[in-house]
Amino acid sequence: MLFEFPPNTAVIGRMRYARPYADPISVRAGDAVQLDEQETQSTDMVGWVWCRGPDGRGGWTPQAWLERRGDDWVIRRDFSALELNVEPGDRFVAHFSESGFLFVENARGERGWIPDGVVDLAAA
Repeated sequence: MLFEFPPNTAVIGRMRYARPYADPISVRAGDAVQLDEQETQSTDMVGWVWCRGPDGRGGWTPQAWLERRGDDWVIRRDFSALELNVEPGDRFVAHFSESGFLFVENARGERGWIPDGVVDLAAA
């Protein structure tokens, strides 16, 4: 379920995390995607499904952001599955969370996803 954080909500890395792939799916709202049911069944990540975009790149995609239209699956909002690396002490601004992952921005202005279990909320 999508949750939007109040502006300037900060989280701090408490453990290392390395992104699993460098060039994942990136699609715009309204794009058709191919849902790979076999790959999706290979994970325990609740709320995420493996999809391929029109350019062939794949990645984990929030299931709640997909809509069935006839035989096609369509993404309802702009989405990139790009994940960021995390080191202990790294500081991020959290924009929103979805099914166990946070969409954040780091000090260099890079935006992407990180697992919520590798960070803690920063003290206000």
